[in-house]
Amino acid sequence: MENIVKAECFRVGAYAVKEYEELGSTNTWVEGLPSEELRDRMVVVARKQTQGRGQEGNKWESEAGKNIAMTVVWKPEGLEAGRQFAVSIAVALGCRDFLARRVEGVTVKWPNDIYVGDKKIAGILIEHRIVGACVGVSLCGIGLNVNQRVFRSDAPNPVSLWQLTGRELLLAQVLEELLECLEERYLQVHDYGRLEKDFLSCLYRKEGVYDWKDEGGMFRASIEGLDEYGQLCLRDTEGRRRVYAFKEVTYV
Repeated sequence: MENIVKAECFRVGAYAVKEYEELGSTNTWVEGLPSEELRDRMVVVARKQTQGRGQEGNKWESEAGKNIAMTVVWKPEGLEAGRQFAVSIAVALGCRDFLARRVEGVTVKWPNDIYVGDKKIAGILIEHRIVGACVGVSLCGIGLNVNQRVFRSDAPNPVSLWQLTGRELLLAQVLEELLECLEERYLQVHDYGRLEKDFLSCLYRKEGVYDWKDEGGMFRASIEGLDEYGQLCLRDTEGRRRVYAFKEVTYV
């Protein structure tokens, strides 16, 4: 059961925000809402998130009152289901744009984790509802490490803006600026060529040969790009082109 503690409603630009004192998971809470209550540009924020969800069933650590934990609802009208990765790119780039205003070396680790150097500063979990041939609703969960000073989970490489800059930020200001950056990218969601170009320009480990692992074991390869469905294209040291969907290959 979700742990739900009172909410405050307000607007940030085009976004209608409902901020809760405490939720188990913003994505889980939004998933449980009736479809007719899911509005485009609706945002659910939790000041304290007790059961934050990451990719592949991982738990997302977020100290209460220190970070951004939210789910943004997008309803990208007319976006073909085969182009749903455009939403992932738009969200990742929006987060990256916000962070790049404050720190250098911000990259996107395919498919959509946000890194500074070799440390993870934000995680994104996106779930789509397909209606006919198009994306009906995208639930975009975002966890951004802002003011947290110590991480206690066994996650290998977390980092926060405070750790990088030594400055504490007002979360209300962070939320406003982050939604502004996300909106700029949301307006580009049908311009896949532009999104892909910007995504590739800031891709983590976009140059060089690195170790990877798939169901066949370890191998070394460089990133070649993305295919039309957002799958990762690698070129291994033997010259073989390898194409992977999400969860089919991991960075080592």
